[in-house]
Amino acid sequence: MSNLTLKLKQQQGFTLIELLVALGVSAVIAVLAYQSIDSMVNVKANVEEHASQTEILQRAVWWMEQDFIQLTPRPIQDELGSDLPAFQYRADTGIELSRIAQFPTPNSNGGLQRVGYVLDNSVLYRLTWPVMDRAPDTKPKKVVLLEDVSKLDVELLNASDKWVDSWPAPTQTLDELPKATRIVIEHKTLGTLSRLYMGVS
Repeated sequence: MSNLTLKLKQQQGFTLIELLVALGVSAVIAVLAYQSIDSMVNVKANVEEHASQTEILQRAVWWMEQDFIQLTPRPIQDELGSDLPAFQYRADTGIELSRIAQFPTPNSNGGLQRVGYVLDNSVLYRLTWPVMDRAPDTKPKKVVLLEDVSKLDVELLNASDKWVDSWPAPTQTLDELPKATRIVIEHKTLGTLSRLYMGVS
């Protein structure tokens, strides 16, 4: 057998060690590639989730702005015929207010609308009533405005330029409105958001 034939036979195929080394390198490359792709997917998912939550927060702020800048001094009657103030707030019961309705809607009456906000089990709801003066069977429409809200703080500027945390005071009339409303929302993932809405001067 010639030397050339012997060398060709010796060079055929790979040894077991070479195969193991090749498999090891391929496995490392595969793991690195998976980790890179997984990281990119997670980052994209987190960005999309944050963007979605931010969009929901912006929509909630927009609704609140529309309500609080269009206050109107219109008291109402509740289900029992008792008078309720045009604007009222207590930390345990939430906010109720009369506002101007820009366009005729199923939830507006004579260009006016009664709306409310209440925080219940970390969910901020917006309430709308179908009429201003309620009948015994009048029920509000309750819509989820924002979830994962850990705290809702409301401060109201009265005629004496003092910030108060409830409205109205016993000495105020039912049609008196705050000069400004300051709202602070503490969100579990988006942090703290503060907004100041100017009312009547």
